[in-house]
Amino acid sequence: MPESSIVFKANDEISGSMKSMYGNSQALSKQFEELQRKVGQLSQKNDAFNKSFASVSTQAMAAKKSLKEAEAAFKKTGDEESKLNFENAKKQYKDLTDAAKSYEEASRDTRKSIRETQEEIRKLGSNSGGSGAAGAGGSGDMMSGLGSGLLKAGLIRDLGNSVAGFAGTLIESAVGQPLATIANSTLSGAASGAAAGALLGPAGIAAGAAIGGLSGLVSAGNQIYEKKDDAFKSYVQENTESQLTQRDADIQAGSAVAAQREQDAIAFNTMLGNGVGDDYLKDLRIMAAKTPMEYSDLTAMSRSLATGFKDDPSRMLSLMTSVGNAGSAVGADANGMNTMATALARMQSSGKTSLEYVNLIQERGVDAIGMLADGLDKTKAQIYDMISKGQINGVNAVSIIQKAMDTMYDGAMEKQSQTFSGLSSTLEDTKTEMQAAYGAGYNAERSKGIAAETDYLSGISGQRQQEANAAIGAWQASLENAKEKAIRDAVDAAMGSNDYRAAQATGDAAKMGEIIARAKVQGQNEYNAGPGAQLALESERSLAEAIRNDASTNQNYWDAGYEKGNWYTKGLAAAIGNFGFNGKTMNAGNYNPVTDTWEDYEGSNAFGLRRVPETGLYLLHQDETVKTAAESREAGGSDAVKIEITGPVTVRQESDIKDVATELYRQIAAAKLRAD
Repeated sequence: MPESSIVFKANDEISGSMKSMYGNSQALSKQFEELQRKVGQLSQKNDAFNKSFASVSTQAMAAKKSLKEAEAAFKKTGDEESKLNFENAKKQYKDLTDAAKSYEEASRDTRKSIRETQEEIRKLGSNSGGSGAAGAGGSGDMMSGLGSGLLKAGLIRDLGNSVAGFAGTLIESAVGQPLATIANSTLSGAASGAAAGALLGPAGIAAGAAIGGLSGLVSAGNQIYEKKDDAFKSYVQENTESQLTQRDADIQAGSAVAAQREQDAIAFNTMLGNGVGDDYLKDLRIMAAKTPMEYSDLTAMSRSLATGFKDDPSRMLSLMTSVGNAGSAVGADANGMNTMATALARMQSSGKTSLEYVNLIQERGVDAIGMLADGLDKTKAQIYDMISKGQINGVNAVSIIQKAMDTMYDGAMEKQSQTFSGLSSTLEDTKTEMQAAYGAGYNAERSKGIAAETDYLSGISGQRQQEANAAIGAWQASLENAKEKAIRDAVDAAMGSNDYRAAQATGDAAKMGEIIARAKVQGQNEYNAGPGAQLALESERSLAEAIRNDASTNQNYWDAGYEKGNWYTKGLAAAIGNFGFNGKTMNAGNYNPVTDTWEDYEGSNAFGLRRVPETGLYLLHQDETVKTAAESREAGGSDAVKIEITGPVTVRQESDIKDVATELYRQIAAAKLRAD
């Protein structure tokens, strides 16, 4: 996938050569203005490519996550639906990455055009300086000298930039960032400074190189800090939004789980008895948490067993353990275990042992025939014969098979649960329980709102809204009818015109199409000028005005998105300003003027303690000193603070006064803390 190195600031790249050349040569030719305009347009195009690249890259990251989820679902189920979802996710990801590459290539081409235009400007400046017509006396010499100086400066600058660029590439290849940025920026600054001083001779070149190098070093520091700060901001925003997104996803998933469990409770209470079903489902959740089997698989198996054992829920649980151990030992999946449970339930409920039922177990890898043979002290051939004659009671057969399963496969589920797959299954069950807790709380509270909304829509208010909706729908349809009629009338009129008939007579299909298309537009225009469309337009305008006027009455109505965006513009400097107090910001609510302490702060004391809160041992940093209580009181002095505000202070709303006071208090307290 393309890297974010596509981001390019055109002004940074061209400012040195183009602006300097343009500024010295503006009076020589209007071509500079045209080239300047061209570069500006190219820069805007490049900015647009950068924004599109960033947007598509973000979408590609989300698509990649969806692709992984779709791939995992396909590997798990293997059905056609999951396969189709996987293919669609793969295509979407490929389309997005291809788009990102195209934006990167477009930006690369645009940057090339900018460099070519820059070269045109350089050549124009050199040619103008060297060939300028001499004026009266010293004027010609001045222009000639200026041209020569500009040419020399341009050559020095271009040579220096080329050397700096090559050196920067080598340094980055050798030591990487950020040293490469420091070296490249310093060399580039020195080259630009030397070029600027070229007009003053060797001494000017040396001085310019020194000053430019220093400027480049400062610029490098700024670039490195910007990169660190951007990385820090991204880390904060991504982790914050990741936590909130995960929480919302867990609530949504948990709501579905809780809703399903609510339905399960109704079904099992009906099937096993009121209250008995609730207890049974609790046992299933415990079993799911301790075994590789998932809760949904256990409920499905329970429904199968209930046809033969619903009067004995404890037997159902023991049979699921027996079948689970047997299935884990022979490698049967959840569907296979459910099939074996179904066979046992049918034998129990029918009282018969048929080959059809036994084969359902036999085909899953569990030797039910052998178990019956051992249990009845017969050969396998005799068992087949007895089954065909209906001589084996189904209830007895179930008991024999279950006992044999317990003997042969005891503990198989526990062993399976310690494998990677088993541990993963157990972890998923545990996570499901966490999500279910979200969902239980959400559904319980949300159900109240759903019921209230249902009552509202079912009552008088709902009936009034239905009447209003019917009228609004009819009005909307009348607008569409009027528009279609206006277009139809215009087309009919056009098709009856002499121009259309003439085109039709000569078979001029292009002219006929033009006339019809023009008529449709005319019909649309007639509709737009009509009373219906004008009324709709006025209604939309009034709605926008009402929303604007209402929103302006309270800033909290509309600026949530703006404020949220500003949160993530704070970077390392804001974090450092919190003095290491675990991200808590000092404000009036944290400071206790009676005890002269900052309350509710835990964690780092890297900047020292304001005061020792109690007798005990404390870790001190190098060069710190400790005063006695008497010395502290004696050195306390006056706490009076004089504040002088110059210039206008604008108060937009009443809350601004409190905000200003709080910020002043915070700044004074922070300064006092640092001074102490």
